[in-house]
Amino acid sequence: MIRIAAIAAAAYLAAAAPAAAQDIEVERQPIELKNLEKGKQALDPARGYIFLSAPGRLNAMFLKTPDADDIAAFEIEWREEYEKAQAKYEKRMASYKSKAAKGRPTGKKPEEVSEETFSIGQLETRLLFALGPQYVFDKGKDASGEKYYQYLHEVDPGTYTYYGPVMVDPSAGAFGSCYCMGSFKFEVKAGAITSLGDFLTESWADDAAMKKTSVFFEADPERVQKPTDWSVPASLDALPSVKADLRAAGKINNFYRVTIMRSPPIPGVLRYERDVVIDVKAEAEAETAKTGEAGTAQEEISPTLQ
Repeated sequence: MIRIAAIAAAAYLAAAAPAAAQDIEVERQPIELKNLEKGKQALDPARGYIFLSAPGRLNAMFLKTPDADDIAAFEIEWREEYEKAQAKYEKRMASYKSKAAKGRPTGKKPEEVSEETFSIGQLETRLLFALGPQYVFDKGKDASGEKYYQYLHEVDPGTYTYYGPVMVDPSAGAFGSCYCMGSFKFEVKAGAITSLGDFLTESWADDAAMKKTSVFFEADPERVQKPTDWSVPASLDALPSVKADLRAAGKINNFYRVTIMRSPPIPGVLRYERDVVIDVKAEAEAETAKTGEAGTAQEEISPTLQ
């Protein structure tokens, strides 16, 4: 039995292009309010959901962190496809040898199929999915007259990293920017709607941070910093909603060969030391744990000092 690590390594070394959106087998789908109201769709407590909003249409790509089930399914498919390729190779090789023994033209010698080099592509590209700009959950104007576009996507429960504003057109390729040099991730649990609110609009980031983050950013004097609106519409009260617990995510491969960028520093979540991603929450948690251990140690030794 080939170890999973070996299979994954073979896949990562492959130069195959990422799978097109329609080829990805992982079950996920956009949810639309009109379909919920007509009973064509329903919120499934066994599934997870990502909600986000913006003042206009947007496109966002997310990468699911492979879990044990994802890796196991990939391993099974790899083995099945490898055995098919091996059988074809053996058949072609037998024909090649037979022709050579009879002095007939053999053509090019069949290329050997080996476990070390055989690939069915990259596991990660199967776990990427794009949200928007079509299939809006709901759109309209709020009480102040401002436009809003809301998106809701059903996904497998797990951990998701924001890959960036990337859109894939099967006939024309990928467009947008990959947050390859630093991003954020969050957990999506079954039976809950995980809200990113309007966080992806990045209105919370200051101009200086944006300039340091991306050479493509141009200062907008009319841009107003504001807190993120994490709220979820009442039409989704069939399942509980939770604010996404953002965590720093490290560097990501540029699978689609698009423009490379990175997320602006996120207060309390993510910062940078030159090109190194720093997990601010992890630092704070480590400091809290250290303080707690010191306090416990003091409590343990204090009785002997009395």
